[in-house]
Amino acid sequence: MTLNQRVAALYEELRMDVYRYVLTLAVPPQTAQDITQDSFVRLYEALHQGTAIQNARAWLLRVAHNLAINAVRAKNFSSEQLTLDDAVTSESIEDRLIQEERRGRFRAAIALLSVQQRACLELRAQGLRYREVAEIMGISNSAVGEFLRRAILRLKEALDE
Repeated sequence: MTLNQRVAALYEELRMDVYRYVLTLAVPPQTAQDITQDSFVRLYEALHQGTAIQNARAWLLRVAHNLAINAVRAKNFSSEQLTLDDAVTSESIEDRLIQEERRGRFRAAIALLSVQQRACLELRAQGLRYREVAEIMGISNSAVGEFLRRAILRLKEALDE
């Protein structure tokens, strides 16, 4: 498999994971798309230069994390609400209204989470281990655990209201 084919395969496999993660860092969608593409360009360049990359997913997420943080600092983006799936499983109007109210509380709770808490949740939801999340974000394993604990507690409180 050539380098181009290898990076293309990784792009198809991981681009949505990288994009969703960048969105959790309070970056507008268009900028998140640019950052995602830049991350894969940097992957190609690193591999072309002979850099040994053990875990391409973690490497890409770390690069995307750094690019997003730089973009946020440079442009001072405001935090955007995360979009959730609006599919309604209930059949009655009353059930739909209750579910919509819960989703609203959940969205509001997500918006109140810190950037670090949202990032830890997203990476963990993608199946990464604490060690991998810590490496990507440049923090300790215990900090990942604390960010997740606080985020989950806030979200649980919002849903229990």
